[in-house]
Amino acid sequence: MRRHAFAATNLISDPIHGYIELTKRLEPADSAALGLPPETCAEEDLLDTAWLQRLRRISQLQSARWVFPTAEHSRFTHGLGVMHEAGSWARSLYPSLRSTLAASGDPIPSEGVVVETLRIAGLLHDVGHGPFAHFFDEHVLIAFEAPPDPRRPGSKRLTHEDLSQLIIERELAPVIRGLRRAPGAVAERDAFAPGEAIDPRWVAFLVSKPALLDSTMPRWVRWLQPLLSGVFTVDNLDYVRRDAYMTGVAVGPVDVERLRRYAFISERGLTLYESGLGALEMFLSARLFMYEQVYFHRTVRAIDLDLAEAFAPSIQALAGDGSPVDALAAYADLDEYALLHQAARWARGESVADDPRPGDGRVRPETAAAWQGILLRRPTWRAEAEIRASYEGGAFPQALVDDLGASVPGRVAIDLALVDARPAEATATDSLLAIEGRDGRPAAPVSESLRRLPAWSLIGRRYERVDHQT
Repeated sequence: MRRHAFAATNLISDPIHGYIELTKRLEPADSAALGLPPETCAEEDLLDTAWLQRLRRISQLQSARWVFPTAEHSRFTHGLGVMHEAGSWARSLYPSLRSTLAASGDPIPSEGVVVETLRIAGLLHDVGHGPFAHFFDEHVLIAFEAPPDPRRPGSKRLTHEDLSQLIIERELAPVIRGLRRAPGAVAERDAFAPGEAIDPRWVAFLVSKPALLDSTMPRWVRWLQPLLSGVFTVDNLDYVRRDAYMTGVAVGPVDVERLRRYAFISERGLTLYESGLGALEMFLSARLFMYEQVYFHRTVRAIDLDLAEAFAPSIQALAGDGSPVDALAAYADLDEYALLHQAARWARGESVADDPRPGDGRVRPETAAAWQGILLRRPTWRAEAEIRASYEGGAFPQALVDDLGASVPGRVAIDLALVDARPAEATATDSLLAIEGRDGRPAAPVSESLRRLPAWSLIGRRYERVDHQT
């Protein structure tokens, strides 16, 4: 008797997507009974690696969870959501991808390998994050240069995306190569074609930022790259909704299904039918609202000012002063649990010294004092003035910023929080998403179609240091 298809897939309950599918590894006899190819790995094997489980110990919202008490979700749950979102987009786009590849004479991959490649890229896009996620990029990784890559002109500072690429290619490649199907109950649709396997380099290419240019990548991989680094992404389609739900912030409607239904692959790459522009504008407005109300909340930014003073020396105390690129195995052990455990000890006066050395677990007294205030949610900075401005590229509101006054080290901080409300660079934006009019011809480019949204949105604040003793 054939085994039921339920034996091949687990269901994960999720508040945003309902149910997220996850493939379970099958024994050869069970694979054969279900009409599936033999496999050595499934998605559950990838999820159970130390690298993925580590993301349970990396918060999604960094210091914002000290302001929004219910926002205790992790990069792990976000990664699952992005995996699901990526798979939904891959399935929706596959028919147009297949016909466009056929018209151009390019090799046509199976639906299973396309869906699974996008799902794995979604799952692993954040695997290189360190404690406090983007804060780690801005205050630790920025000190190091990214590994050189001939596909990228010039040099760049190290980011978590660079580490994600290394982890995918160096640490997780054997599991990725062993996958042989996407989740689902239709073997003919979900199984890879004979001889197919996911190349880990495809996944690393998809998660790279800035997006790499690589003509050796299969055309279909290049066409799908904007789904992880474009005008909208499977990443922000998940985090906007997930972060809003977990913080309790109402962002208004986000019609992801309409956006997905009006998207397709054409000879110009990822393309949006003109009728989907309203859904795209709606989503980008919701994303902007989340930045203004949550990520740039005045108390979140105040805590970040304290954290900025303590963070780099704290990471150096735990991990030394070398680049994670040169010690990936040790980087796997660096997470927020390890950091916050040590921070609590430092706040109690343990392992505090005037002359700490990198990697010896000790910090200076001022770092320990900063952690004491952070852990008790007692920021030492208070917002005294605020400006808000929206502007187009090249029109930075310097006069408004000048009204905030000058910073005074240790006493006054001028904090500028900036977000691209819509992708601001027209040439790059229009190459990432084509717009097709209702008459079937190219419509106004996306950079013009979204003009109702500002290119940039700025919140500037003047913070002054407060004395909690008075």
